[in-house]
Amino acid sequence: MTVEDLLREGTLKRIPPSRERAVKSLIVAERYFTSAKKSFDARIDDMAIMAAYSSVFHAARTILFLDGMAERSHVAIYEYLKEKHKALGTDAIETFNMYRRLRHAVAYGLETQVSAKDSQEALNFAAEFIEKVKKYVKEELKK
Repeated sequence: MTVEDLLREGTLKRIPPSRERAVKSLIVAERYFTSAKKSFDARIDDMAIMAAYSSVFHAARTILFLDGMAERSHVAIYEYLKEKHKALGTDAIETFNMYRRLRHAVAYGLETQVSAKDSQEALNFAAEFIEKVKKYVKEELKK
């Protein structure tokens, strides 16, 4: 699905670009990352996965807000990044999507179980992804 398709169906919406909303979203991403670490330390792996994904989700929204976009679907963020922000790296974008699906399974599934290894990997990815977004934001705010 293309960004134009998502705009037509309403899962993406053009908005005025907003540095303020972008910065706030990055702050929220960091807050969720802290929660993910606390959940991991407490050995609550499913909540660590949920919070790690939420941190990545909000970091990704940071990019959308800077670009003048708002999402109405988690998959719309993935599709947007895949089409418009290849510089993040295919691996990072596909890993974002994998955690999007895992978060859904953990939140709504009846049999999804995750391990400490799973939550540690989610934390590692979230830390890397947030750093990539911070670099992107730094460059964008210079413009």
